[in-house]
Amino acid sequence: MAQINDAAAVKGQYARTAGLDTRISLHDKYSENKQPFGDWLLSQYDIPRGSRLLELGCGTAVMWRGHTDAVEGGELILSDLSEAMLDAARQNTGAPKNIRFERIDIQSIPYPDACFDIVIANMMLYHVPDLQKALGEVRRVLRPGGRFYCATFGEHGHNWHIARMLEEYGVSWQTGGPFTLQNGAAQLASFFPRVELVTREDALRVTDAADLADYVLSLTGISGGEKLSAEQLRALFEAKMTDGALRLPKEYGLFICSKTENGSSIPPECDIDATSASVI
Repeated sequence: MAQINDAAAVKGQYARTAGLDTRISLHDKYSENKQPFGDWLLSQYDIPRGSRLLELGCGTAVMWRGHTDAVEGGELILSDLSEAMLDAARQNTGAPKNIRFERIDIQSIPYPDACFDIVIANMMLYHVPDLQKALGEVRRVLRPGGRFYCATFGEHGHNWHIARMLEEYGVSWQTGGPFTLQNGAAQLASFFPRVELVTREDALRVTDAADLADYVLSLTGISGGEKLSAEQLRALFEAKMTDGALRLPKEYGLFICSKTENGSSIPPECDIDATSASVI
């Protein structure tokens, strides 16, 4: 079975935006919680005026579309390993002057110590091959009092429920991972003295089984999935529906970490303009 942090599989999954767009679309169309996930994340962020932010693994940066004014008087660096994702991020944000776009590997962040007030890494830490090295890098580039925001999924959310449906067809699926709501706090506590978890109540209520089939086919970590076509998956999910819908509970949350106990910060001291992002 492919591992969720298999570098080759992850690179293939995110080389183009189509798969990610398919997964985002499923949540946009069928989430019971009508507040967009990106809006919910932004509502949890504390971004003082003039802050310097670094987002790692930004993907298409769709959550920042229409919200770049949240970084008032400051600077946001949106980074990803995929040029295709960065191209989409530029389009989604409109590339205002206070946003930069860089290719960055979280395991080797190309900036000096204590450069950022806020670092963000949403829905991506479970893909990182050396998570301990990555978290050490995040802690290094944060200023004292800086915050690290990292969203992830739980081990018994909608993917877990889908995987249970597929078992009888000989399909196996790794729905846990190296960084989940269940195991993330202990790992973060090794690097940050304050770790808080905020969870989000939500579920999918899918009424078109074809969309759920497309979602499954966009994922990695599935063994035996090639045995089932999109039409077979659609028929399988339709057979599981009740009153024309299939309800799948979600399990998502956000860890909020601080580099110091008291949350105090210090003025900017490093010049990130003198540092070039690494060539990956």
